[in-house]
Amino acid sequence: MAGVKLRFQSDLAPFAQLPAPALADALGGPTLFDLRKSGQAPIFVSVLVHGNEPSGWDAARRLHRELAAASSIVFVGNVEAAKAGVRALPGRADLNRVWEGGDAAETALAEQVASFAAAAAPRFAIDIHNTTGRNPPYAVVARTDRRTLALARSFSALALLGTQPPGFQTRRFAAFCPAATVEVGTMDDPASTDRAEAFLSRLLRLEAAADPASLVLYETAARVTVSDDAVLEPRTQCFNFRAAPPGTVLAKAGELAAWSADGRDVGGDYLRRGNGATRLCRETALAMYTPDAAAARSDCLCYLLRKVSNGAAS
Repeated sequence: MAGVKLRFQSDLAPFAQLPAPALADALGGPTLFDLRKSGQAPIFVSVLVHGNEPSGWDAARRLHRELAAASSIVFVGNVEAAKAGVRALPGRADLNRVWEGGDAAETALAEQVASFAAAAAPRFAIDIHNTTGRNPPYAVVARTDRRTLALARSFSALALLGTQPPGFQTRRFAAFCPAATVEVGTMDDPASTDRAEAFLSRLLRLEAAADPASLVLYETAARVTVSDDAVLEPRTQCFNFRAAPPGTVLAKAGELAAWSADGRDVGGDYLRRGNGATRLCRETALAMYTPDAAAARSDCLCYLLRKVSNGAAS
C-alpha cells in the first residue's frame, strides 16, 4: 500500500459484480465511492479494512442501487490483501490499527479517508468486519452517548466498548460522528453477508433508532497476546461473550500475556500456568477468541471482558 494514492469513484455499479479478490485489479488501490446527495447528510460505510473479511463488500455490492439512491460514502479498503486472501499483506501494517497516527505508510491513507469523512459530516459511520472465531453478532463502539448506543443496538443486543488497541477505525470516527464496528460472523458463513446486508438496508431506510435500553455492554479489560509457539484450544471460542469458568484453557502450550488499555501487564490477575497450559484463574467473559494461530500471533488471541453499565440508555 506504500506509495499508493487513495482512489475516488462516483459510481459503484460497474464494480458490483466483482468479488473481493478482483477489486485490486479493477480499482487499482483503496477507493472511496462518493455517493452523496446534495443537502443530505451521508452515511459512511467501510468494508475490506481487513482483506480476508469479504462480507461487508458482498453486502455493499448487493445493495449498490440503494447506496447510490441514498446519500452515502463507501470506503473499500485493503484490496491488495483481499486479492491475496489475507488480513494484511506480509510486512504491511494492519489497516485497522493506523487511524490515530503513527509512522506506517498506511497512516497517511487513513488520515486522508478520515479527513474526507469528517468534512462530509456523516450521520453515522459503520465499519463491517468478519470474525476469525465463533462469536455472536456484536457491535464495537468507542463512546457511550445515546446515539452511538442506539446505532449499536440496531445491529445487535451485544456491544463492546473498545478501549484497546489504539488506532482502530471506529475510535477515530467517533471523534466526529456516531460510529460502530459491526462483527457479522465468520467469513465462511453465508449468514454473515445476509446479516450485513440486512443491517445496511435498515440504515439506508433510516431505521437506526433502536432503543439502547436493552443493549448489553461490555468493555475490554485486557488484550491477550501469544508467543509464536502457542498451541491454541479451539473449544474455548464457545466462551466468546459468555462467562468462562476458572480453569478454562486459553492455550495448551506457549507463553501468553494480558495487557490493560494503558499498557500494564495484568496477566497475574487473570492467567495461571501449569503443565505447559495457560488457564483462566477467575471467571471471565471472552471476546474474539480465535483458534487461528496465525491471526492470534499477528494481532491477539482474545480480549477479556467486564460488563459495564449502559448509563446512556436510561
